[in-house]
This record gives sequence, C-alpha cells and structure tokens, in this order.
Amino acid sequence: MDVNSSCISETTSPVVPIIIHSSAGLSSLVAVAWLSRSMYKQRDFSQPKFLALAVCFSDLLFTTLSNSQTLAATWLGQCRMGGRQGCIIRGFSRNSTMVASHLMVVLMATDRFIALRFPFRYQQLMKPRRVITVAISLYLYAISLATLPLLGVNSYGYELWCDFYWNDTSPGGRCFVIFFLLQGFGCMAFTVFCNISVIYELLGKNRKVGPEIYRTSFKEKFYHFKFITLLIVVSISYIGCSTPYLVRLACNQFGYDLSEDKDFFAVRVYLVNNMTNSYFILFIQVLFRPTLVKKLQVCCQRNLKGNDINVIENQTSERALPQ
Repeated sequence: MDVNSSCISETTSPVVPIIIHSSAGLSSLVAVAWLSRSMYKQRDFSQPKFLALAVCFSDLLFTTLSNSQTLAATWLGQCRMGGRQGCIIRGFSRNSTMVASHLMVVLMATDRFIALRFPFRYQQLMKPRRVITVAISLYLYAISLATLPLLGVNSYGYELWCDFYWNDTSPGGRCFVIFFLLQGFGCMAFTVFCNISVIYELLGKNRKVGPEIYRTSFKEKFYHFKFITLLIVVSISYIGCSTPYLVRLACNQFGYDLSEDKDFFAVRVYLVNNMTNSYFILFIQVLFRPTLVKKLQVCCQRNLKGNDINVIENQTSERALPQ
C-alpha cells in the first residue's frame, strides 16, 4: 500500500504499545545513565563500555525519534501526523537510528575480536580517540544512507511502516535495495566471524599462556568473559531479528513469495531488536557487578588453594611410601 497517495485516518487503542515502547525507552535511558556513571567513576576510558553505551544511545534515539512518531500515528491517525511528509520523516528516523545501532554492534564485535586476537596491539589499534571517531563516523554514515531516499534514490512511504520501497525496480531504487542487502548480510557475516573467533581465542587462552600465568589474571579473564557474553547476546538478537527483514526485502525486490503478512511479521521482529538491547545490557551489568566478581574470585582462590594442598599431600604420601 502506498501511503503517499492517501493517508490513513483509522486509529487503534495505543495503551499496550505505549507501555511496551515506554518501558523500552526507559530501559535505554537507564542503561545510558548506568554506563555513563560507571565510566565516570572508573576515571578511565573503557572501549567495551563505551560501545555498549553507543548501542543503548542508538536505541534511545530510535525510541524517542521513531517509535514515538509511530505510536502517535497509530493513536491519532496518519492524516493528523502529517500524511505523506510525516511518513517520510518516520521512515528516515527509523532507518538512520536502526542502521546506526546495528553498526555499533558490529563495532563492538570488532573491538572484542581485536582484544582477544591481537592483545598486544589492542591499545594501539583501539585508542580511545580512534574508537570515538569511528563511532561518530558510523553515525554520520547511517544518517547519510538514510538520506539517499530523500534525494531521489528510492523513496520513503512503503506500507504502514513507511519504509523505503522494497519493490522499486528503477535503476537507482534497485541499486539502493541491493546495497542495503549486501551491507546487512555482510555485517551479520562479519559479526558471526568475530563471535566465533572470540570464543575460540578465549577457550584457547589457557592453553597458550600456561596455567601459572593464566591463574594470576582472574580479573582480566572475568572482564573478557563479561563483555564477550554481552557481545554474544546482543549479536544473537541482532542477527535473529534482522535476518527475516532482509529475507523479505530480497523477496519483494526480486518478486518471490510475496506476502504482506510475512512482511509485516518481519518488520515487527526487526523492530524488536532495538527494543531489547538495553534489557540485555542492563541484565549483564547487574549479573557481573563488582561484588559478585569479588565473591567469585574468593571462591576460586579457595578452590585453587584446596587443589594445591591436595597435590602437595599426594606428593608427600607418595614419597613416604617404602620403595
């Protein structure tokens, strides 16, 4: 359905959507405040925390700039929310913020990949100023990409979600859709590669550096485990929610298995991704609090001491046996 030709005056009860979107926005705001306060108290720049903060900030922008307009259009109707122009603004806001959030997840995967694969060059490759510059550049890139449909390369107004036209077969429109597909699947493939590499490096770390050295680096090990867990959870959400959207986008572009119900379902799943990242990040931040780390470290040290005592006793008993 083309929203540009006529606006929709039908309205629905927004109570449940308002509760869902408000809780998502509140969780993003809390996550941004929590991570900002944690970095301020730490008095040291933490690349993983900054990138998690960037993901939550992108989701907060998505909630305030895109979801708020969508809820208002559902409540008041498309006509009262500007009709065609309002639909264009909603499409631009949604695409720019969602692409920015996905690129922050990819940057987070890159950060952990370099930290585990090239630990001795990490501080050189991922300098604080460089990380901030790359994050800002990716934000600007997402805005530039979302601006292209406003400049005549494709256009906004497709279906109720006001996306760019999935079935645009003009040279410019098809190139834009294909580029969007290549970017989406390429980012997901790179994220999967980084996750697999990070898990492999973490599991092989004990074998590489030796048990005696590795035993003394409990804090560093726990630090890596925390942000790798965060990366894996956020990456699974990103890939799982983006895949149906990209598949339906390809189907509509090439005229295969056309179904408005499947398209609507894919878009709803796609939107869920930006509404759940902050929940995951907050949960992991609570789960890996410093008090829990200290308790776990004490337990591990006790277990290590107990194992050492058992080894010494066994060696002593073996030496005491008559030859």
